Amino acid sequence: MPIASGAGQNPGIGQNVPESVGSNLGGASSINLRGLGSDATITLLNGHRLAFNTAVQSIDISAIPLAAVERMEIVTDGASALYGSDAIAGVANIILRKDYRGLTTRAYWGASTDGGNVQQNYSVTGGTTWDSGGFTVAYDYAHSTPILANQRDYAATRAPGLTLYPGFDRHNVLLSGHQEIMSGLTFSIDSLYGERKTDRAFASSTAGDYRVQGLRRKTNTRTISVAPGMNFEAGGGWEASFSGVYAEDRTLIRSDSYSSGIVSSAELCYCNKAFNLEGIVRGSLFDLGAGPVKAAIGGGYRKNFLHSYNRLVNNGQSIEASQDNRYGFLEVNAPIVRSENPDTLVQSLIFSGAVRYEDYPGIGDVATPKLGALLATGYGLTFKFSWGKSFKAPTLYQLYSVRGVSALDIEVFGGSGFPAGTVGLYSGGGNPDLKPERSENWTASAIFEPAFSPNSKVEFSYYSIRYRDRIVTPVTYITQALSNPIYADLISFNPTSDQINATLDGALFFNDASGEWDPARVGAIINSQYTNAARQKIDGFDISLSHRIEFDQMGNISLWATGSYIKSRQRLSALQPETELAGSLFFPPHLRGVAGFTWEKGPFKLTPVVNYIGGVKDRRATVTYDVGSMTTFDLTARLKIDSESPIFRGLDISLSAQNVFNDKPSLIATTSVSQSPYDSANYSPWGRYISFSISKSW
Repeated sequence: MPIASGAGQNPGIGQNVPESVGSNLGGASSINLRGLGSDATITLLNGHRLAFNTAVQSIDISAIPLAAVERMEIVTDGASALYGSDAIAGVANIILRKDYRGLTTRAYWGASTDGGNVQQNYSVTGGTTWDSGGFTVAYDYAHSTPILANQRDYAATRAPGLTLYPGFDRHNVLLSGHQEIMSGLTFSIDSLYGERKTDRAFASSTAGDYRVQGLRRKTNTRTISVAPGMNFEAGGGWEASFSGVYAEDRTLIRSDSYSSGIVSSAELCYCNKAFNLEGIVRGSLFDLGAGPVKAAIGGGYRKNFLHSYNRLVNNGQSIEASQDNRYGFLEVNAPIVRSENPDTLVQSLIFSGAVRYEDYPGIGDVATPKLGALLATGYGLTFKFSWGKSFKAPTLYQLYSVRGVSALDIEVFGGSGFPAGTVGLYSGGGNPDLKPERSENWTASAIFEPAFSPNSKVEFSYYSIRYRDRIVTPVTYITQALSNPIYADLISFNPTSDQINATLDGALFFNDASGEWDPARVGAIINSQYTNAARQKIDGFDISLSHRIEFDQMGNISLWATGSYIKSRQRLSALQPETELAGSLFFPPHLRGVAGFTWEKGPFKLTPVVNYIGGVKDRRATVTYDVGSMTTFDLTARLKIDSESPIFRGLDISLSAQNVFNDKPSLIATTSVSQSPYDSANYSPWGRYISFSISKSW
């Protein structure tokens, strides 16, 4: 989907991508809508939350067996009134198969033609049903080899010894079931277990061997989730549901640093847990003549835990914290007009509203409203409008990560005119006084389904997001901290001894300056702790078109195209100017799109697709450079056999080629061989990728 970004928490993110844009701490894959961050998109499994991954509030979707997934539902506007914290950019709800009967086995193999990225996947999905219930169970195993810099001509000399894209080994198991206990009372459960291992190397010298100078990082991730629920049909169109979730996401990261024959090791654990209880009552209140007015009222309790520590050394940087919140919500859906007369201008008019209240002890409470309207006319035109407010609670890492203070030579911060030997103190880390991030969103959509062409559909949406109190580290480039006047309100020049002592109090101190530590040499303090500082404006539109042509003898053709345009700007502090985000390096391009068609005749399908990712500008230096766009062409052929023969019955075979013409990402400037020489948040190093899969239903 063009609205999805490759930034956030994703395995291909390089070392030079800013922390606020994306990271790869354990090989997890997350959903990032609008490029606002995977922590600003809620990801649900069958409507319930999972545990957060590593230090950010993202959800690892690679732990979910794909064979057990039926579909994904996407909400592309602010939805905190309906779903709570983090729904700034939208919501992705992954829906599992239900009432599945039979057994399906699948084998998949694929590889990049330039080398590396050899993927294997084997899965088994089975299930059955009976009069009062059923269950589905799925097991998935996947293995992939890494993509190394020496396998790509644009990276071999620029980043020798670098792993561009990590390999992995992954095991996932899922069980989903439901059972009617008595008339109107049904018990259900979704449970998930996953393990993943990754391995990545970073050389830091042109020798290209991390064992001489560099870093090797191995990760081991375990995901657990158990979500039981009860649903009671009370009669009269009313029902009550109660659910609970217990989830864990533990990521162990072992880093071995090599320098001049000396090896130093660290083993970090990001151990997340989540606990949630929720109850909802739904039903019809009354009828205004156009249909029943429906309402839902509910509430719940949620608690998140983070234990982050070094398992090999007690270096004082561990975090052991939790955050709980209580919430209640009300939703109403009210049909106002409904007409069956095709000549009536207004066919239907529906209003909806919701409000949610959440209380975060020690952080604050938040009330978020949402209003919506849907108008369907008699000319195949439908209009939708929604307005609402959303929020995102600060992460436990942002709140409680240990504050660190580093002493560096004043020249590192761009300082000049100071006496020889002057140092600067850089202060960063957690801030327990953080408040929730907030946004105001509105979206307007028009859908056209003409009567003269019943197989055609055009949809256009315009959206606007005003995002404030974003949590950031306000000094973007420490090399400009003292030379650029936009950082003046974050600097304390010629600090007193009391100011120096207050900065050092309770912080981990690192003396990375020349010479021994001497407080008398401090010429400036740079304050860059996490703070509610940034304001962002995001505007854009989405458009999609589809049309189906049916032929008598030649089969059917379904055509589609979808595109997204985004413009976003940011101000980090009162003195800093408003800067462009979208269209800048590592941030989403202004324009993304995909178009294709599927030709279907009998059991055969052929699908060619064109993908376009717009170019961006590299504004990191005084001179701005253009980074070229990327256009790829994909082709998939699929044969689904429905035969009476037991050997061929339920056989599904596909052959696919992604990026057929092997388009490659444009190069960018780097300062180290450990940095990816391309924009890894937007463009892929996969190159041409060929895959084959075969599945059999038994």
